[in-house]
Amino acid sequence: MEKSEILKAQSPAALAEEYIVKSIWNNHFPAGSDLPAERELADIIGVTRTTLREVLQRLARDGWLNIQHGKPTRVNNVWETAGPNIIETMIKLDRSTIPMIIANVVSLRTRMGEYYIPEAIRLDATKSLGLFAELERLEDNAKAYAEFDYNLYRSFTFVAEKPIYGLILNSFKDLYHQIASLFFSDATSRQLTRHFYHQLKAACEQKNYHIAVDCMAENRQRSTVIWSEMLKNLPENLQF
Repeated sequence: MEKSEILKAQSPAALAEEYIVKSIWNNHFPAGSDLPAERELADIIGVTRTTLREVLQRLARDGWLNIQHGKPTRVNNVWETAGPNIIETMIKLDRSTIPMIIANVVSLRTRMGEYYIPEAIRLDATKSLGLFAELERLEDNAKAYAEFDYNLYRSFTFVAEKPIYGLILNSFKDLYHQIASLFFSDATSRQLTRHFYHQLKAACEQKNYHIAVDCMAENRQRSTVIWSEMLKNLPENLQF
């Protein structure tokens, strides 16, 4: 890849990281191949070997590379080795991935919730009810709804005694908020979701987790219709 293709990097470290990541994504350094030797790669990019070494270590932690002492640095298949922390980088590399990423994140959040939220209500309906304490003060705007939704879904993981689900939500907190803000920018979405929250609250009050099972399935179906239209008409200036 020509270094002239890199337009956004400001610091030497950022330049090196962007060059390597773009080269991997564009298959200039395909998965399973070895990177050039440090001296050669540093010369190509125009950074010091110390800077390059720091960048390689960071990319290895993120799953892009596999560094083994005494051996060439190997390029990983990020779909097998990386975590949610690279999603925003993927979006910057290829904006055509945005609909797929949004659909996957929404599906993950929804399907996990359908499992552990009824379980939380079954285990401790009183504590679950407490999670709705701020519902009546929920402001009618996208940011407020996004924050409430994230906090609600995350808090339910601990009532359900499923803390690993909470860690999964933590891993893409910022992306969750950005996607939720897009969904809740639509007034109809906020109205339907408020009704959904009240249904969940009623399930807690009645100590009946079966109500939660039914209303979550119904909410998924309604939300799917809204998302299908949103994904067809995403704003050109959508930022992540």
